[in-house]
Amino acid sequence: MNNLEHKDDFIKFLGTAGARFVVARQLRASGGLWFSLGGKHLLVDPGPGSLLRCLQAKPKLNPPSLDGIILTHRHLDHSNDINVMIEAMTNGGRNRKGFVLAPKDAVDAEDPVVQQYVKNYIPRLEYLQEGQVFDLDEFTLETPLLHQHSVETYGLKFRLPYGNVSLIADTAFFEELIASYQDTDILILNVVIYQDYSENKIYHLNYSDAAKLIEEIRPKVAILTHFGMTMLQNKPELLAKSLEEATGVKVIAASDGLKVLISQEIC
Repeated sequence: MNNLEHKDDFIKFLGTAGARFVVARQLRASGGLWFSLGGKHLLVDPGPGSLLRCLQAKPKLNPPSLDGIILTHRHLDHSNDINVMIEAMTNGGRNRKGFVLAPKDAVDAEDPVVQQYVKNYIPRLEYLQEGQVFDLDEFTLETPLLHQHSVETYGLKFRLPYGNVSLIADTAFFEELIASYQDTDILILNVVIYQDYSENKIYHLNYSDAAKLIEEIRPKVAILTHFGMTMLQNKPELLAKSLEEATGVKVIAASDGLKVLISQEIC
C-alpha cells in the first residue's frame, strides 16, 4: 500500500446485536462500529453500551479522540448512546470539536435522538441524504442510497485511497442495493433475520438476501453482523462458512470485539 497514513486502518465491532430482543437481553453487545481511517476516528451507530464497550476494548478505545459520529438511522439499537458519545468526544462540551452526520429525522423530528444541548458542542452537524458525498480529507464518505426501512436510513461507502469499505445498514432487500454498493472491497451487511418472511414485509435483510448481495457485488471480503435471534439460533459462524463455500467470497461472521485490519484484507 502506497499511503502510509492508512497502513493501520481498522474496523472494530463494538457490538453485533440486531433487533430488540438480542439488544434488550444483551445476548450480543450493541455498541456500534469504530472506524480508524487515515488517522481519523469515527463511530458509527452508537447503540446501548457504546461508551462502555469503547472503554472495555483491548486495547482501549479513546472516545475523546473521536473526530466524528455517524448515525445510519434513529432506531435506539443504533442511536441510544449518541448524546453521551458526543459528550465524550467533546469532553462535556469543553472542547468544541468533531462532526455528526445523521438523517434529518434523527435531529429535527418532534422527538429527536440528538438532543438540542449537544448540538452546541460540535461545529459540524449535517444531514445524510441520498447520493451525498462528504469530504473527510484523506478519504470520502458516500451515502449512495436511501434504504427501505421504517425510518429514514442510509448505508455508507468509505472511499479510501487503496479500496472501498461499505456498510449496508438496516433495509429490506431491493435490487438497487446491488448497483449502489458495487466496487466494494469490504462489504459489511446487517443481517438481522434468517428466514424469508414472504407473506410480510420485513424491513431487514435475511440470510438469503445476504447471499444474493455477496454473489452479485463480489467484494474481497463480506462481514455479517447485527444479528437477531433467528440468526443466532442458526449459528452465524456456520452460516458464514456456507456462504463462503457457495460464493467463493471470503465471509466472516463478526463477533463482539472483532478487529479487522482493512489494508490486510484489501491489499
